[in-house]
This record gives sequence, C-alpha cells and structure tokens, in this order.
Amino acid sequence: MMRGVVFALIGAVCWGFSGTCAQLLMNQYGAPSDWITCVRMLLSAVFFLGVAIVKDWRALAALFRDVRSVIGIAVFAVFGIVLCQMSYLNVIHYTSAGVGTTLEQLGLVLIMLWTCLRKHRLPNVREVLGLVLALFGLVLIATQGDISRLAVSQEGLFWGMMSAVALALYTLMPVKVLAKWGSMLVTGFAMLFGGVALTPVVQPWNVPMELSAGAFGAFAAIVLVGTCAAYMLYLQGVNDCGPVKAGLLCAAEPVSAMVLAVVWLRDPVSAWDIAGCICILLMIVMVTELKPKAVPAPVAADVAGVEAPAYVQDPPVFAGRASVLGYYKSRPATMDDFKRVQTLLDEAHETYAQLGIDEGKYKKYPSARRLTHSIKNGTTHVVENALGQLIAVYAVSFAPDKNYARGIHGAWLTDTAAEPQKYAELHWVAVDRPARRRGVGSFILDRAAHIARDGGRASIRADIYPENEPMRWLLEKRGYKFCGTLMVKDTFGREKPRSAYELVFRA
Repeated sequence: MMRGVVFALIGAVCWGFSGTCAQLLMNQYGAPSDWITCVRMLLSAVFFLGVAIVKDWRALAALFRDVRSVIGIAVFAVFGIVLCQMSYLNVIHYTSAGVGTTLEQLGLVLIMLWTCLRKHRLPNVREVLGLVLALFGLVLIATQGDISRLAVSQEGLFWGMMSAVALALYTLMPVKVLAKWGSMLVTGFAMLFGGVALTPVVQPWNVPMELSAGAFGAFAAIVLVGTCAAYMLYLQGVNDCGPVKAGLLCAAEPVSAMVLAVVWLRDPVSAWDIAGCICILLMIVMVTELKPKAVPAPVAADVAGVEAPAYVQDPPVFAGRASVLGYYKSRPATMDDFKRVQTLLDEAHETYAQLGIDEGKYKKYPSARRLTHSIKNGTTHVVENALGQLIAVYAVSFAPDKNYARGIHGAWLTDTAAEPQKYAELHWVAVDRPARRRGVGSFILDRAAHIARDGGRASIRADIYPENEPMRWLLEKRGYKFCGTLMVKDTFGREKPRSAYELVFRA
C-alpha cells in the first residue's frame, strides 16, 4: 500500500514537472506549443506501443481488425489527446505551469456535471460544494481579488477553459476502447494517430528550433519524465493502492507544478493564486469518491457457504488519471474460484426461473465435473472489479460443439463443417446481482471476442433461451446476428430450443 502511494505521488509530481519544463521550453527557448505537442506525441507513441508489443503483440494485430475501435481511437486522438495537449501547453504559455495545471483540473467539474446529466440526477452535497469551490477558486485566480477586472489575460483564461473541456473529453471519450484493448495500446495508437495528424500541419522540420543543451534537456524531460516515467509510476501506484486513492494523489500535480515554477523558474505567485489553487484542490477531494459505496451481497452467496463480499455500486466515473485503466479485469478461473463460480451459475439459474424459463427438474448444467474440467483446461474465465472481487463468470470454448453440428432452423454466418474450425463458442455467462447493469455484460462480450480473435477464430457463437430477453438485447447491441433456432441436447437427453447468435469479426 505504501509503495503504491509513493509511486502514485511521484507520478503526479512528474506530470507537474512536465508542465514546468514545457513553460521553460516555450518562454525561454521559444518552442511553439504545437511543435512540442507533435514531436512529444510521436516519441511517446513509440514508447507506449513498444511496451504494448512486448506485453502482447497479438493484440496489436487484432486491434487493426476492429475497424470500429480504430475509428474510436482516431477520434479520441484528435478531440482527446491533441486538444488536451495543445490547450494544456497554451494555458501554461499564457499563465504559468502552476496556474495552468490548476485550471485544467476544472475539467473534473464538467465530468461531474455530465455524470449527473447521464444518470438523470441532481448533484449531491459534496458535488455542489466542489462546484462552488471550483468557481470561487477560478474567480480568485482570474481577478486576483478585484472582481472589476481580469488579472489573467483573456488568452490564458480561454485556454484554461479549453484545457478543462479537453480533460473532460480525454477522460470520457475512450471508456469503451480502453476497457476492450487496455490503456497501453489505446494510448500508444492515440498518440501515434494524433502525432501523424499534426505532422503535415505543424511541419516540425520547418520550425526554426535551435535545440541547445538546455532546450534539449527540457524536452527530453517532458517525454521521458513527464510522460513515460510518470505514466509507468502512476500505473504501478494504481495497482498497489487502488484507483480512488491514486486519483486523489493527482492533486499533487498542480501543487508540484506551482512549487517548481516558483522555486525553479522564479515565477511570481500571489496570495490570490495560492488561495484559488487551494479551492480547486479542495474541489478535487469533493468530487472524487473517497470510499466505494457498498451494497448488500446476495443471499445466495451465504447459502452456498461462500463469504459474501461487499460490492461497489458503480464503477468510479472519475478517479483522477486512473480512469484510463479500465474498471473490470478478466482472467482464467482457477480451482480456488470453484465455489464462487458455482454460486454465480446457481444465481443464473434462479434468474432463468424469474424470467419464466423452464429448465426442468433435473440437475442444472454445468455439472461440478464439467465445471472442474473447464477450469483446468482454461475455458472458464472470471471477471473482477477494481477491488479484486469476483463478480462474473463466462466460458469461451474452442472445441467443436456437437449441438451445432446437428443443424439449425436458419443458417450460421460461418461454415460449421469447415476445417480448421472457424468459430469459438461463448457459454455460461453469469453476473452477480449487485454487479448487473454496470457494464459487466458488455465487458464480457468484448473480452470473449478478444479471446476468440487471439485464438485465430473468425467468429464467436452463442446460444440462449428464447425467453432470455436481457441477453438477447445485449447480444444484438454488441453486433451479434440472429441465425435461427437450434435444439440443444444435454447429457441427460433433454432437448431445449435455443436462439442462435453469431458475431463475425471484421477482417
């Protein structure tokens, strides 16, 4: 825990140091903000993509086959990364590293307001107080205590507001692709796309830059310390102490930027600047959830003899830069998960009954023996939330399903008899009750497709009870096509109709 706090804190300080270096590079060495943005993004892309390739090079190739994700990353690159970088550097240029970094944090208020709008609710007391503090801090910095005039230039105020909007877009836009492909890959490609898009506009080779030793050192610090090292340290901090606590530690970024600007660059700072920054720092604490909200665990867990864990009510909408990490994680199940997985599958059967699905009076599927075999051969996967709590289970099989070979009243999208087999199969999707309607189902479908693609399959199939309307809606929402009806026979000889779906991956 302490190591995580230290790493997250150092990462935030590194981001603040990056802002101070950018101010030095622009004000003393005359480097244009667009040149810094363009070159920094290209060099950072090399780092992030390099790490992503070392970790999982197959994901790199798989991403290019997902056209929708590529388009999403490209849009995020322009309206998230580029806008965020450009506005941040410009507000520093027209104000200072400390004030500029502080104004950027006003984006938290925009994220909070968007969250309230999306959830159709009013802000709570903490959020209202955070909004008041943010506005009060902004007024103090902009007027220096004299509301009859602006002490900050109009350009500085404009870019400060733009940086806040950009931070909100940077945080909210890439949620789906981050959950699907991971932060390293998405950040790397977004940096690459943004840098490539800026290159013909900026033409960095035509910018009259004289990189003296000092200028080169400042720029190297921005890339190596303020981007690469900061990101890696912060990732480790989030892993060790959790996203919420690490998000709060991001408050060190504007503080470190202001302290460094005063001590190193001899920037003047007034009591009004300090007071305004304190208000905005308090706003960060107000609008960032300090403690996850717990809801009662399901009774079924207690009945099964499994300790009922506490669940967070919702994924954190914003917890500082930790929002880029994704909230749910998937991993292959182990035998230590056996009882918990059984409980989740039992809950799924109870849900079937509530939906009016008659599964008969026989033993429910899968059997303990079948589940054990599936866990041991790596077919079964579990989903954990940010607290490490096991909240869902699913299985992705690469073995031929004899039920699919019996024929279908309709037509599959791929050839069932093809050699080698073209499809994988999704089975046993079960989400714990308190975790439902939290995006877990969509996460499972995305991860299952990712596993199938990595396994060299062209599609993934699923069959569901015709009465299972929630799953039908989710499958169709995620691009699965209805193929017809098939009769599934289990080991007890029971036959039940299933609605067959298939998702073909784009080449």
